[in-house]
Amino acid sequence: MPIKSTQYWILSALLACLFAGCKKAEPGIPDLRERYTYNDTRPFGGFTAYHILTNIYPDKFVNLTDKPFASFYNNTYFDSASFYINISNAYLSSESDAKALLDFVGEGHTALISAAFFDSSLLRKLGLHQDFNPLSELFPGKRYKNTQTSLTPDEFSAQDTFSYFYRPFINAFAAVNPDNVRITGYNEYGKPNFLVCFVGRGRLYLHCEPRAFSNYFLLTANNHLYLKQIMQMMDATPGNVFWDNYYHNINFRSDEERQGLLSTVQKYPALSAAFWIIAASLLLYVLMGAKRRLRSIPVIPPVENTSIAFTEAIAGLYLTEKNNRNIAEKMIGYFNEFIRTHYYLTAQAGDSEFMMSLSKKSGVELSLVRSMYYAMQQAMDSSEVSDEELVALNAKIQEFYKTRK
Repeated sequence: MPIKSTQYWILSALLACLFAGCKKAEPGIPDLRERYTYNDTRPFGGFTAYHILTNIYPDKFVNLTDKPFASFYNNTYFDSASFYINISNAYLSSESDAKALLDFVGEGHTALISAAFFDSSLLRKLGLHQDFNPLSELFPGKRYKNTQTSLTPDEFSAQDTFSYFYRPFINAFAAVNPDNVRITGYNEYGKPNFLVCFVGRGRLYLHCEPRAFSNYFLLTANNHLYLKQIMQMMDATPGNVFWDNYYHNINFRSDEERQGLLSTVQKYPALSAAFWIIAASLLLYVLMGAKRRLRSIPVIPPVENTSIAFTEAIAGLYLTEKNNRNIAEKMIGYFNEFIRTHYYLTAQAGDSEFMMSLSKKSGVELSLVRSMYYAMQQAMDSSEVSDEELVALNAKIQEFYKTRK
């Protein structure tokens, strides 16, 4: 059915109200990318959820973690009954991360993870299966409507159904083991989208509609009660509170857990569907092209770029020596020179004021600036730099270049 023009105006007005106090109004459609970072005030950021959490635990400092869960678990001290929350579009955990998460919960802590797609490494350990349609990710559709999500009625005395105007809530869990799992919420089609898994002495809450924790949803009508009522299930006085700031933007596994291309593609439904669609398209192209042969067109060799050849020769020398630390020093030196000439700032490792100034001038998120300079400091302090550390450092620097203003 076509959407009425008045509904579009309602959606536009709600989105405009969300940004009214955050930034100067700009023409065009707001950024609707789903990122869920704690300081993101865009429609599908996590700013509102983060501040609701801080208000629920006014006597607790909400700690931010920027590490994979295995690293976070092995290098963090936890008080009894700590609380961990993660909101991300896809929770792509490695085997070691999934195991560390279950160990964390089994010790008596609580974890709440909301993601549209969960990695099979975690669901398999819990005996769960997600009702995931890969085509819905490839072709999300243009149909917008008033959609709703609900909490189990007998758990609460207040409102238990919450709605807003956007793409429908369709994500759900297909298989639920009643022995150690209890359903606590449903999508608008009555399928479970919110579960609590009892692991050891703790509880793991899995929620597959992260848009329900977005700024747009929580600021619509009384939808902030959705998150507040969910928080009533958690421990009222947790030892520590942790907000995950890592998985919302991660889409790769650790090097030791990478497998063959085809097995990796098949592990993710959306990627698998895209792969087979491309393969079928290429096959059709070859079959259609076999009917007609064209005379080959001679290839004119391009003019040789001597500067590229020189650069490749220098790069070859570095690769021959395998002196990654020397390469890292050059990368850091060139980057700091770029910062000095473009933003008139002198790099000072560990200086919070410098990092904040760079973030404001460049428009790059402060968390990325801190993470990048932390990686630089680690490289400079180490006598040797591994290939993985060098690649990670280069990725952070390139991410800065891509996102800067």
